[in-house]
Amino acid sequence: MQLKWHKFTMVSVTCFILFSLFASNIIKPNYSHAATSWSEEYDATQGTLHNVETENADTGYFGNGYVAGWNEDGQSVAINVNVPSDGNYTLVFKYSAAAGQATRYLEVNGEGSVDQVRFSGTGSWGDWQTTYLNDVFLTAGTNTISLSFDSGKGSENWLNFDSLLVKEQGVEQLVSWGLTEEAELAQKSLTSNFWNTKTNMFNNQYPNDESNNQFHYWWQAHAIDTLIDGYERTGDYGYIDQAIALYKSVKARNGDDIRNDFYDDMLWMALALQRLHEYTNNPQHEEAVLTLWEDIKEGWSSEFGGGIAWNKNQLDYKNTPSNAPAVILATRLYEQYGNEEDLQWAQDIYNWLQHTLVDPANGLVWDGINRTGDGNIDKGWEFTYNQGVYIGASVELYQLTGEQGYLDAAIQTAETTKDRFSNHNQIIYEGGSGDGGLFKGILIRYVTELVKTEDSQVKLAEWIVNNAKNVWNQTNEEPEILFGSSWEGAINLPVELSQQLSGVMLMEHATQLEPIIVRNVSQTLQEQIDSYVDDSEITSSLAKKLSNRLEQVDHHINKGDINQAIKHLEDFNKHVQTGVEKDQVNEIAYHQLQGSLDRIIH
Repeated sequence: MQLKWHKFTMVSVTCFILFSLFASNIIKPNYSHAATSWSEEYDATQGTLHNVETENADTGYFGNGYVAGWNEDGQSVAINVNVPSDGNYTLVFKYSAAAGQATRYLEVNGEGSVDQVRFSGTGSWGDWQTTYLNDVFLTAGTNTISLSFDSGKGSENWLNFDSLLVKEQGVEQLVSWGLTEEAELAQKSLTSNFWNTKTNMFNNQYPNDESNNQFHYWWQAHAIDTLIDGYERTGDYGYIDQAIALYKSVKARNGDDIRNDFYDDMLWMALALQRLHEYTNNPQHEEAVLTLWEDIKEGWSSEFGGGIAWNKNQLDYKNTPSNAPAVILATRLYEQYGNEEDLQWAQDIYNWLQHTLVDPANGLVWDGINRTGDGNIDKGWEFTYNQGVYIGASVELYQLTGEQGYLDAAIQTAETTKDRFSNHNQIIYEGGSGDGGLFKGILIRYVTELVKTEDSQVKLAEWIVNNAKNVWNQTNEEPEILFGSSWEGAINLPVELSQQLSGVMLMEHATQLEPIIVRNVSQTLQEQIDSYVDDSEITSSLAKKLSNRLEQVDHHINKGDINQAIKHLEDFNKHVQTGVEKDQVNEIAYHQLQGSLDRIIH
């Protein structure tokens, strides 16, 4: 939909920023967490150590130091913990992993518990992070928690292990459904903590380091995209005004030329400005997109069978970030202008990418070819954003052509990504600083497009919403609403703009997926009710009451009111409970209904 040009004024941006400061610092909701009655932290160096060393060179550790030199079979740390009573406990591991993500084998009281506890990579060995494991049953008294390196169970990489916190598992108040408030607060925090009113661009980190003046062109491109996400959710034109101001400043900082030497960077900017133009109808934004596209196409060559280069100064290195987004851009340009040449570009680039950098066995997307001039493919470089942009490219072509093969490719890669990049809690474990801080957010954007296109992929939607709720629980513990390198545990300052943008993208896209999940649960419940009536497992009178509640659920989803939809599901649950008391539903049907409801109501 084209909207008339809305003239940018500094007044509107100033008002938007003032409200952002107010919202972030004053309106933050007070999520309460039930206090646990018992917890205790244990120094890993005081455990029973097998073939590992201890160090204390890096600061910030708990106790006497930390376990280091840990990367071989036969190495383990066993810690005896004393708990007050039988029950489920949460284990919180404090660690650092500067060599990248690591895994270890967990045993509880000599019995295998988790083959691969995953630890996200950290920026340095002095950057301490946490990960957790819920629902670990311990008996009153002494229990032994053991982490081991066992390559047979997938253990890999170096790890420094600092401490183990064991806490009684209270009933924490989960983040409720209806994440629009959280998304809005995340956006306000982005502006209040990162926006620089002198430059009309976002600072590179919070707290701002005045000496950190590096110009991250492509970070600002994703910031434009993220502001547009806020506008699409709210209709608040302040987001668009801020995006316009940001674009003008980026162009000025870039020498009054929107082009640069990196084809992937230009693609991110073109995609963001194409969306911006949709809401401004400003010919300057349109011209910028077309200028970028013409320059990007110059990066194509026949070397290695085709593909767009990564950098104008390294034309023989072709990678996924310079090709998959080009497919997305070319497809959208074709949809906008109907130029057959753009469609041909999209198909040619996609075919080269699929045949060159995608594992046909599982859909995993490799990073690039000939980076070091040897003609090799970087199969060891596995990043979430490469998976995301290939998913996005496949979805765009499926939407345009209706060819099932594109959709199948997107689904295969998404499922592989979910399995390969999720930890033991189904949280995306890829850490990231610098450019890597943006990777997870880019993945989330395009997995969301897949689910919106093919809503049967509800498991992917639940995966993303689960990540959003988990990361919100982490950021809610901070004075500011911040998103760090990890979505699993502690948030460490400084937080980089790339990391914050990924967190905001996560919250924004989770709000788009919640209705799909709730609608799927409603449809499943209705199918179950119909089956139970046919088999006389539920009375017709109760079935009618339940169906009426589900009609209300669908009605409120269609109106965009997810909170009211959830309230009607809660009423549905109350009717089911009453039905059990009155023998209106048998035990098997009751448990099956509860199983479906548990996806929403715990």
